Amino acid sequence: MSLVLSSWSFVAFSEEIRMNSSEKNWSVFVPKDKKECFIASQSVKDEAFRNGEKLSNVNRDRGVLFIKKSPSSPAGFEGAFSAGYPLKLGGKFSLTIDNEAKFVFLAHPKPKNSTEKNWAWTQSHDDLKLVNKLKIGSKAVLKAISHRGTITKDTFILTGFTKAIERLMELCD
Repeated sequence: MSLVLSSWSFVAFSEEIRMNSSEKNWSVFVPKDKKECFIASQSVKDEAFRNGEKLSNVNRDRGVLFIKKSPSSPAGFEGAFSAGYPLKLGGKFSLTIDNEAKFVFLAHPKPKNSTEKNWAWTQSHDDLKLVNKLKIGSKAVLKAISHRGTITKDTFILTGFTKAIERLMELCD
C-alpha cells in the first residue's frame, strides 16, 4: 500500500503537472514525462453531519475524486479521494454511483505526514469495475468520516468522465 500512497502524493503535488484538457466536470492532467497522468473532479456538493444533524458550516476544502493511469495496477487504473480534511485513520469509506454500485475507499492506518491523512484509496481489485461504473453513471456520492467523527458526503457529477478517461489514454504512456 505504501507504494501507491507515495505515488499518489507525487501525483497530487508535483509542480510539473498541468491540466491538459477539460471534459465537462472532469479535468485531464498530464506531467511532462507522461507517466503519472490522472483525471480529477471536484465535488459539486459537500455536506457534513455530526450527531445526526446537518452542519451549516465546516472548515474544509472541497473533495476531489481522482483516477490515475497506472501500469502497475492489474486494472490499469487506480482511484483516490482527497477529502480536504484529515480522515479517520484506517477508515473505510464508500463511493456510491447512482444509488446502486458501491466501492470501498480506505484511509491510511498510519499516515507518514499530514498530507496522507487527507487521502483514501480504492482497493486494486475494484479499480476496473469502478472506472466502468463511472463511465455509465451520472452521479457519485462519497461518504467519509473525519478524524473528529464528522460524517461528510461529497457529490460528484460524472458528465464528461468517459471522454476524460479516453483523453487520458490517448495522452499518456
